[in-house]
Amino acid sequence: MLPEAGSLWLLKLLRDIQLAQFYWPILEELNVTRPEHFDFVKPEDLDSIGMGRPAQRRLSEALKRLRSGPKSKNWVYKILGGFAPEHKEPTLPSQGPPHLPEPEGGLKCLIPEGAVCRRELLGSGCFGVVHRGLWTLPSGKSVPVAVKSLRVGPEGPVGTELGDFLREVSVMMNLEHPHVLRLHGLVLGQPLQMVMELAPLGSLHARLTAPAPTPPLPVALLFLFLRQLAGAMAYLGARGLVHRDLATRNLLLASARTIKVADFGLVRPLSGARGRYVMGGPRPIPYAWCAPESLRHGAFSSASDMWMFGVTLWEMFSGGEEPWAGVPPYLILQRLEDRARLPRPPLCSRTLYSLALRCWAPHPADRPSFTHLEELLQEAWPSEGCCVRDVTEPGALRMEPGDPITVIEGSSSFHSPDSTIWKGQNGRTFKVGSFPASAVTLADSGGLPATRPVHRGTPARGDQHPGSIDGDRKKANLWDVPPARGQRRNVPLERMKGGTECAWSHPPGVPGSTGSHQGRCGFSHPEPQGRPALPLE
Repeated sequence: MLPEAGSLWLLKLLRDIQLAQFYWPILEELNVTRPEHFDFVKPEDLDSIGMGRPAQRRLSEALKRLRSGPKSKNWVYKILGGFAPEHKEPTLPSQGPPHLPEPEGGLKCLIPEGAVCRRELLGSGCFGVVHRGLWTLPSGKSVPVAVKSLRVGPEGPVGTELGDFLREVSVMMNLEHPHVLRLHGLVLGQPLQMVMELAPLGSLHARLTAPAPTPPLPVALLFLFLRQLAGAMAYLGARGLVHRDLATRNLLLASARTIKVADFGLVRPLSGARGRYVMGGPRPIPYAWCAPESLRHGAFSSASDMWMFGVTLWEMFSGGEEPWAGVPPYLILQRLEDRARLPRPPLCSRTLYSLALRCWAPHPADRPSFTHLEELLQEAWPSEGCCVRDVTEPGALRMEPGDPITVIEGSSSFHSPDSTIWKGQNGRTFKVGSFPASAVTLADSGGLPATRPVHRGTPARGDQHPGSIDGDRKKANLWDVPPARGQRRNVPLERMKGGTECAWSHPPGVPGSTGSHQGRCGFSHPEPQGRPALPLE
């Protein structure tokens, strides 16, 4: 069999070190067709084709000489080497990509192209498309996976898209957390493909917005998801990373009670004494989820991720509604700097909404850390109880004896001081409403009827905040926010087609606008009229 013309460099390299017998195994089994592909080859890969460790060392030295020649650094090295410190000089076998856990003992960072079969399309992003797939392990077992393929144009991958794709690979190769989506490996074919863990139940956003007869998610389960998300974000922060795209669309359901953070295309390392990342130019960012300093200065940090956590919390307890729906992207920053905030969702208690307002503190230093978030979530955790009698009063949440009840809010009735009315969710019907506290026995009350408020402390200050909703007051909507400078009060904003979540381009009315609404939203720095944007820090 004649050698392939595009891989003659490999045959020459192997002949020079007397390893020509490995030409076809390396080419066909490991799918190495370019020098930079060796950056993803592990010692175990070479073991699998029968290459001993002394031969591997010779190959490693030959690759070093090849890289140190007059040629410029390869495209993989430029991206991965400049991003992850542990990949500054990828060599074989001592400094290859880190070892990943191996279910069934068949996992390799480098996966042969023929071992992965793509099936139906699951979704698409800025620079890739995701398919459901099947990965055949060396043992013959097939594993369901998600396959993200680099979108390739007529003349090959675009430079920025290729860079983002490889940056995402370099980030995921080093992550291992129960609530972070796992990367299985990389296929060095045409196109490049990431083979990832499959979350069979789809995104949390799709579940939140699923139409009837799909029941809504229980409030107690949403709190569990918040705790899992806080743990995953604390893990990313401890590794010096900022996610920059935290939203329910990027939280995947691995099971009915487990979420995993996904989509690391916008992840960047934090640097400097202030621990932040500053964008170097206009790039797509999700406007409606971003902190003010991100919109004005392009600055991202763990504190800006905390802001996004608050918006994600709001999404979860509003049934997947779109934040700042109908507000043009270039006005969002002006609203935020005028201290407007998203309203309190009906399923969100005052205590939890108070936590969300802390996530949305104007100054990054005033927001809580993810390590402190566990304690704050515990303070807001709802009480669980059991119905002890039929509740059929007009306007009350209907319940029967034995129904599990999650208490969202507790308050005394103004009309009858001896009676206490609580708000909660019936775990059998998933309906939400008010009911007499005497109809429920709390799990920690020793079997006695409930007589105490569920959430101690004062109501959240945010209940008087512009744009908030208070169940005891006239309900406000999203438009109850301070008007923009120069804009008359009580003039409703014109709703935008498609909303802000799906505008990954220049916003309408801004130079460079395309009017496209495909993905998330916005570009780097809006410039509200009358407020010139400050230079990047």
